[in-house]
Amino acid sequence: MEAKNDSSITSDAAFVKLLKLVREHNDPEAMIAILDFFEQDIVRLSRYIRIPREDAIQIITLELMTLLKDSEKNIY
Repeated sequence: MEAKNDSSITSDAAFVKLLKLVREHNDPEAMIAILDFFEQDIVRLSRYIRIPREDAIQIITLELMTLLKDSEKNIY
């Protein structure tokens, strides 16, 4: 039980570290890692937008990138 919690904490810590790299240093590798993490969710959500799937994926990805880079909003 504790091992699961420890790995979850590490994952959360790694995500926060990636987020800080994107916001403070505009690190493209960190951005790609975060986008890869959400890729399956983005593809799944794109099915519910009534435009071509490629366009929906691009729009969702762009909005996520904008949200991640926006240092004015404190989301963590």
